[in-house]
Amino acid sequence: MVIGLLAISVLAGCSNPETRSQANRGFDYEGESLRSNPLLIPAGLEAPAFNNEYVVPVLSEQALRGVTGRELDIRPPTQVLPLVRGSEAMEGGSGLWFYQQRLDQPLEQELGQALEAFFAAQRAAPSRDGLGWQSNGRPIGNAGQQFRWQLVPDAVRRAVAVQVNLLGGESLVQDRQRAESSMLNAFSLSYQRELTQQQELLDRSPIALELDQPQGRLLAADGYDRTWKRLVTLLPQLGFKLTNRQQALGYVDVDYDGLSASKWRDLGLPELDIPEREYRIQLGDLGNQSSITLSDKDRIPVSADVLGGFATTLSAAFQRTDLIR
Repeated sequence: MVIGLLAISVLAGCSNPETRSQANRGFDYEGESLRSNPLLIPAGLEAPAFNNEYVVPVLSEQALRGVTGRELDIRPPTQVLPLVRGSEAMEGGSGLWFYQQRLDQPLEQELGQALEAFFAAQRAAPSRDGLGWQSNGRPIGNAGQQFRWQLVPDAVRRAVAVQVNLLGGESLVQDRQRAESSMLNAFSLSYQRELTQQQELLDRSPIALELDQPQGRLLAADGYDRTWKRLVTLLPQLGFKLTNRQQALGYVDVDYDGLSASKWRDLGLPELDIPEREYRIQLGDLGNQSSITLSDKDRIPVSADVLGGFATTLSAAFQRTDLIR
């Protein structure tokens, strides 16, 4: 018990290095001054020559003096972190660049909505004018601070920068940098969470799949990444064993073993009646659509009947969000 109490006392006396702004030793040295005595020269000897090149001059009253001792903030500067995929910190850490990735909404509008959601979640009391937004510092724990937010578009780079500035010129440079970086990181984290939630909802939404018989393929009404993810998730549930897959090349090698009639009834899907053999499924990137072709292990396209049966079952599965793990 005694050892435990001693450990608690020691830990209680420690502070977090991230929040400790003062050095953890004494400041007695501040009262010290340079004391020097002239060199004593014995009688009959001459004083040696002295080089004054390294003499430390006395500071004048007009000289700029930095902080010392207790006033010196030893915390490291806070770094702006590009938490959102594809974002990057601006030079000097004054903001974050975000790049256009979605085609259905202008990036500046999307970031404006993300800022509004961020302010609302943090109860940051925002106000908007022609220059941007103004909010308090609630997200970083100091509601008394006021910040100016601005969106700076760059049409050439297809990017928009989010910049934040601490209002009030009385703050120290390191305090301003730390507060602005912390605020940017808080927004970036909030925006990343929002994007992740949107992507999860999108990944679980139905994908329309139809048979393009003249071209011998299936057409998915969605992009390559979502179609690939949906395909490799559903195939094992439909009786396909994945033996090899290469997302960069867009193909999946499978071995079809089939399912029992009762299993198909439990799934609530049309029974897939195709030969039990090895197949290769090839995906193609068509922009807002994706193509799916089916061939045997020798890369020979399957017959129209086999492709039609595969399309019937797979299109029904692509509509079933409950099958997505």
